[in-house]
Amino acid sequence: MMTRALLLALLLTGPRPLQKDLPVRAYKRVWSDEFNGAALDRTKWCYRGSGKRDDAYLSPAAIRLDGKGFLIIEARHSGDSILTGMIGTNGLFEIRYGYFECRASLTSTKGLYPAFWLQSPGIGEEKGSPATNGAELDIFEYFPNLRTDAVAHTLHYGGYGAAHQVAGPVWGLMQATKDGFHTFGLEWTPYGYTTFVDGLPTFKGNSHISHVPEFIVLSLGVNKLAAGPLDEKGLPDRFVIDYVRVYQKRAR
Repeated sequence: MMTRALLLALLLTGPRPLQKDLPVRAYKRVWSDEFNGAALDRTKWCYRGSGKRDDAYLSPAAIRLDGKGFLIIEARHSGDSILTGMIGTNGLFEIRYGYFECRASLTSTKGLYPAFWLQSPGIGEEKGSPATNGAELDIFEYFPNLRTDAVAHTLHYGGYGAAHQVAGPVWGLMQATKDGFHTFGLEWTPYGYTTFVDGLPTFKGNSHISHVPEFIVLSLGVNKLAAGPLDEKGLPDRFVIDYVRVYQKRAR
């Protein structure tokens, strides 16, 4: 018989999914954040790039935990400006190779683009290659002005100046879900990349492989060149993240 306390908890948080089998084999979890508690775990995450970024301002004020097991990154008006947020594990958790997954509900406002990505500390060096300097691995970016049924998987390398190179985007289709949440994953090995949406593979590639440790980033961007003009009538809007989990191959 369901207790009153359990019933109340379900009403407050909604049903949480059971851990399903991973779409990759022989991996064990080595790091995660389930976003339980009342505040962002600063032993795992730092606020990134506070201040002007593209067409908005990054601020810790746009980032919070809701106390029900979800991280909220919000885009909203603040006077004449737009506030949004970005967090990363740089300097706290960096890893080479593995399977990376998050479960999230995306924004709907045109001009916003939520993203889950990896970045290397040395990507700003224009000389070298992804093998030695790493890359920006966009596990997903969502551009509703371009497609509402898919997310973009993209790879950047060679720094962000004149030598900048881009591979992609490749589009990963999303199917409708009852609660609006999706899982997004990347398997990164010494031999290639495989991306997943809701457990299904959406891309496989074996070029531009990073062989250096990378850190995790969650962000909600505003950039009319990348995502189209912002529909400010849609604000506030929220990128809601249930968890981020990292796995590595089990020792044989």
